[in-house]
Formats: sequence, C-alpha cells, structure tokens
Amino acid sequence: MQRRLLIALVAGVAVLLALGSGATASSSKARTSKDAYIDFRMPSNNVFCAYISSTSPRYTYLRCDIMSGLKPRPSNKGCVEGSRGVSADINVYGRATYPCSSDTVYNTRARKLAYGTTWRHGGFVCTSQMSGLRCTNKSAHGFFLSRQRSYRF
Repeated sequence: MQRRLLIALVAGVAVLLALGSGATASSSKARTSKDAYIDFRMPSNNVFCAYISSTSPRYTYLRCDIMSGLKPRPSNKGCVEGSRGVSADINVYGRATYPCSSDTVYNTRARKLAYGTTWRHGGFVCTSQMSGLRCTNKSAHGFFLSRQRSYRF
C-alpha cells in the first residue's frame, strides 16, 4: 500500500513543482530534486510499466502491470488492500515481487517500447519482444510478463 500511495505522491509533487511556489531561495531545492516517474508500455497495450524514484522517503523501483493478468495467478493470501495478480515490481537490488495492488500504472499515453528494443534507466533493463517483456535489476533478478506466462527469477 505504501508504494502505491507514493506513486500518487510523486505525481502530485511533480504537479506542484510545475505550478511553482514563487521565486524564493527555498525553491532552488525543489528544482534540483532527483524524484522521477518515467513510464512506458508494450506495443500490444497489454503491459504498462513505471520507473519510480523518490528522495524523501528514499526508494527506487520498477513496476509493470499486465492487463491480461499474471499467469499463473498468484495467491491473494496476505493482501490487506487490493489484490495480487496484475503487477510485478522490483527494486534496484533483490528479487521481484507480485505486490498487492489497488491502483495501476496503466497509461495509454506512455511511450511505446517497440518490439526488439531495450529500455535502461536507474539500474533496470527491460527488453521488449513479441514473446513478452523481460526486466532485470543490478543483481540480475527480475521478471518476465506475457499473455501466456509470467515468472520471477
């Protein structure tokens, strides 16, 4: 739940920064913020991903949502809010997870990651193929998503 709320928080901060708060000495800190929200999607419009990084609180992760659902579908056991079965996420280091999700990174205006191309940012690498999307982190862990099957490694 905390990560999902932070997606909205990062987006809200970006809007507030765009609106501005006047030219003051304290506003220079906001202009140099390292907060980021970068999204992309597969050409099939079945997989949507977002790279999310914040400096306060400090976190960086990549989340991908698959509209056709994870196959096989993981258990909802332990989900307090939302459900498990449409998202995979990964931090810069460590294993991928299937989080409990009550929101989405779905965005049809996100940049298309053409088949046969690779996206790299912040320690993550995602490769788009007609067979599916494969994303990895700095510790070589990650996930694969497709209509037919999904898995973590």
